[in-house]
Amino acid sequence: MIENLWVSLDKAAEFVDVSKPTILRRAVYFNKPVAEIEVSPCPEGKVRFKKLKLGKGTRQERRYYIPDLRLWLN
Repeated sequence: MIENLWVSLDKAAEFVDVSKPTILRRAVYFNKPVAEIEVSPCPEGKVRFKKLKLGKGTRQERRYYIPDLRLWLN
């Protein structure tokens, strides 16, 4: 099973049980290729996001990286 590693603002806030403004305050733009995300450290207490186009005919939207959010739960 392939896990979706990128989620919307709503799903990110729900995942860690915080408000959407909290996610937005802690968000940092990840400006490298997605393939480099696992070798690039994230600042502690932050969550990386990218603007991703998830399907043909859809617009780019901010998506938040689930492994960063998981660190908030530890």
